[in-house]
Amino acid sequence: MTRIVNRTLALCGLALVAGCGQGGLVASTDGTVSDIKADETVVFFQTAGWFDEADREWHLPVHGWIYEPEDSVARKAAFEKILEETFDLSITEETADNFARRLNLMIADNERGKRIVVDLAGRHHALPASAENGHFAATIMLSAAEAAAHAENGLIRYAAVTGDDESRHFEGTVRLLRPDGISVISDIDDTVKISMVGDHRALLEQTFLLDFAAVPGMAQRYRDWSSAVTGFHFVSSSPWQLYEPLHEFLVANGFPWATFSLKAVRFRDETLLDLFREGTETKPAAIRTILDRYPKRKFVLVGDSGEQDPEVYAALMRERPLQVVKIGIRNVTGESAADARYTALFEDIDPARWQLFEDPQKLALPDVGN
Repeated sequence: MTRIVNRTLALCGLALVAGCGQGGLVASTDGTVSDIKADETVVFFQTAGWFDEADREWHLPVHGWIYEPEDSVARKAAFEKILEETFDLSITEETADNFARRLNLMIADNERGKRIVVDLAGRHHALPASAENGHFAATIMLSAAEAAAHAENGLIRYAAVTGDDESRHFEGTVRLLRPDGISVISDIDDTVKISMVGDHRALLEQTFLLDFAAVPGMAQRYRDWSSAVTGFHFVSSSPWQLYEPLHEFLVANGFPWATFSLKAVRFRDETLLDLFREGTETKPAAIRTILDRYPKRKFVLVGDSGEQDPEVYAALMRERPLQVVKIGIRNVTGESAADARYTALFEDIDPARWQLFEDPQKLALPDVGN
């Protein structure tokens, strides 16, 4: 029997979260369609399933966002004024399209209380109602035989069930990630994408105005590691609202297929600086969720020195020494492994298990016997 168990979003309870789904058992349904109006849009985020070896069942998380796009002239003007007067940034002909798209996503009208129905593995599943932030999340259970029958290249595709008058198609994917193997949990900003988080002006320019730029060599390094048993998970302080342009950027630059765990941000005119808040409260919980789902997998944590990735990762390695087997820190601050920051953080950790690197090709994947 197919079961759907609601998963409350891991980011609940934080000041920046706009709301989380309610708990409870949700039954599968047939003959119903999603509650999506013509002026609303649905985005499904890439996720990975995990296998319960005792029950011989796959857990397939479905996580998405329903919102009404905004194109407010007044709010654009207000943000443009802030950028110009506070940060000396001007919108140009070359950056106008980026600014309009990314700002409109940040100020989108989240749709609460919407019921999305998905067609997954030949059945219709009614998901829990969307929360205040427009997010909805549930886990669909499939037997091993069902999953094998519907998987293609390790992925199960699903789509929102819509009415006959709806020409749009909203599709998502879940990867069947086997219990063993190696997974890379990676930051995004200044780890694989140039963001300059330490400079507020540069961060805003990179976030809202310029084309996203990849850190040279990182996509190739991740591709070198990619295999049927390697999983990739992006855990970042970038906001969920920018999932689509971030996903497009990563695909265009050849990064391997990955799941996403981003930061929930309520974006108002007066809270522009929420983008600068640290992710130390959200990142450890998001990473632990992944570690808990795959207790037999080995993990490599990759981040950068510009924020608190070294501190977060070192603490997690001490907490989960059998799972976290390697830490890689991209050196964006010109530090040395002999500096006090790193000697204190890693004083009781084998030097072979962590690495401060500048050239991605020198970042080694540990041999874990796979």
